[in-house]
Amino acid sequence: MHTMKPNYLKRYIISSYVLVWALIILVAGPATMLFHAPPVIMWIIRNLIAWSPTYLLFIGWKQFRPGETRRTFIKRCFSGKIKPLLLLFSFGLVFGISMVSLFLLSVIERRPVASYIDFGSMSLPLSVFLSFTSGPTGEELGWRGFMREEFNQKYDFLKSSVCQGLVWCFWHALLWAVDSDFTDWRAVPYILSNIVVITSLTVLMNIFLEQQNNLLYSVLLHFGFNVVYVFLDAGILFFVILIVLYLIVTPIAVWIRNRLAVRGKH
Repeated sequence: MHTMKPNYLKRYIISSYVLVWALIILVAGPATMLFHAPPVIMWIIRNLIAWSPTYLLFIGWKQFRPGETRRTFIKRCFSGKIKPLLLLFSFGLVFGISMVSLFLLSVIERRPVASYIDFGSMSLPLSVFLSFTSGPTGEELGWRGFMREEFNQKYDFLKSSVCQGLVWCFWHALLWAVDSDFTDWRAVPYILSNIVVITSLTVLMNIFLEQQNNLLYSVLLHFGFNVVYVFLDAGILFFVILIVLYLIVTPIAVWIRNRLAVRGKH
């Protein structure tokens, strides 16, 4: 009798969606609506939720990767060489795109760049620390560790990257409704921006990881993107500009990657 091989990837994706939505509804929702938790507590709760892809992976390890140990997996995820300049570039690339977007916004709206920056009530070091210990360190073992390997076994580079990006993107979907200022018509360009930018970020991350299979590159790239939003106070036009920039930068990056791959074969 033929038995179907378990689809570990599908199992992980469904579980990660169920877990994050349950945490948002059952933990983050009551914390903000019923208990009116202060910003720093809400940030810690968001960070705990952001780590859900990683602790889901390790708690349910036998359900997702029964033929391998956790230690072997982690060692492979950080096995690539750490090249300081490449590491800095992974951060600088996406941080730079956001800064260019902010500059273009300031030109269009004729406002100084500084007027879009709001440091909020928390100290700068604490804000940066909480940003770094959120998605950048919390999500990468799940998405670029486990999920990337699984998709790469099925598809070529670009299709695998786009599939990973869409899974990662819609994992945030509930947050678009409950944790966004754009609830009117602006929700449409905001959601479109999330789809384009998060998918593009995944492609860019995978280009770095293809060069050196070490998740520190995707952690720094993720952080370079996230840290801007800690201080950003900009309208929907910023996200529209971001769409355009990523639709320019990402195809160029893929073209360079493909040229280098062809050159490497000769």
